[in-house]
Amino acid sequence: MNPKVRPFYLIVKAFFLFLIVNVAYALIKPPITNISIYNTLVPGLERMPFGNGNDPYTITVDNVDAMFAAHTISAKKASNEIRVALVGDSSIWGDALTSRTTLAAQWNQLGAQCGGKQLKVYNLGYPHPSIIKDLIFIDELRARQPDVIIWFVTLNTLTNQDRLNPFLTGNRERTLQMLDTYAIPFVPRKILAENGPGFYEQTLVGQRSLLARWIKLQALGLVWSATGDDVHHELGYSENMARSDVSKDQSYRGLQPGDNLHDVMLLKALAAGHAVAGKIPLVLVNEPIYVATGLHSDVRYNDLYPRWAYDQYREILTAQAQANSWAYLDMWSTVPSKYFIDASLHIQPKGEKFFAEQLNPALISMVCP
Repeated sequence: MNPKVRPFYLIVKAFFLFLIVNVAYALIKPPITNISIYNTLVPGLERMPFGNGNDPYTITVDNVDAMFAAHTISAKKASNEIRVALVGDSSIWGDALTSRTTLAAQWNQLGAQCGGKQLKVYNLGYPHPSIIKDLIFIDELRARQPDVIIWFVTLNTLTNQDRLNPFLTGNRERTLQMLDTYAIPFVPRKILAENGPGFYEQTLVGQRSLLARWIKLQALGLVWSATGDDVHHELGYSENMARSDVSKDQSYRGLQPGDNLHDVMLLKALAAGHAVAGKIPLVLVNEPIYVATGLHSDVRYNDLYPRWAYDQYREILTAQAQANSWAYLDMWSTVPSKYFIDASLHIQPKGEKFFAEQLNPALISMVCP
């Protein structure tokens, strides 16, 4: 004889089971984001996952543990490898480029060696111009045994932001720890500290967005490994597409000529980066920018930077490097304007190859004296 089904009893039982699972998840906090099919079932990614909103075959993941677990730098280090990690913003990540044409990829194609070991360059760029984000990346890199860290910065990277980007919000505890440890006067710190996740946000339901993106990241590993790249759309750019005319506006983030950029630059974060790297050699690089030659180019270098602000930034950065004996390369005008995709920072594949060729001798002299 079949037992009588009691729908109300089943609903109540399911509800309490659902509640128990969610509470247990929040209390246990299982390290789901450390689990990855990358570097085991499929090859690790050549760059951090970052999505194009119009492309279903890409995904943005803000959790640093999930990002690094999927990256090829988390694979076992080869015995004949000199590991070089590039840290920076979207220009290093390779905005509008395939993973095969980024700076790191072009650099690896040079086949540089030292003492019978191969120089392997890793792309740790990410499309957020934030020096605080860079500090977390450098901290996470220490467990991946890099022989050299090359840290690319520009004025926007060092400027104190008045708002939080998604990466810092997604890695709130790590961010606050870094800010407090090195007494970095980050403007939105108070907002970040006061808007922490409640108990609900730590439950299974509260973590559903992160978990959904983590699951999609694992699933896309099968697609990306089959195609050999992490983009599946036509990347649109052409030579000489960056316009040479710029605005005559001299302001930079509300500042005017004569203002002191010391007040808005997170210089303590530069010192923190070197402290976090510890014994790992770190090279600070002022990355190339597009230099306009058309209308109002005597006022601004490009869409991002008026000349007065960028010149002052370079003076400050050079002085900081000299005072602290940092390894520093000022490469701001190294790449010709014809190689830029836009009137700011992003470079075409030919330009990335050119830039790699300029950087390579400096790296060789450092790791292979």
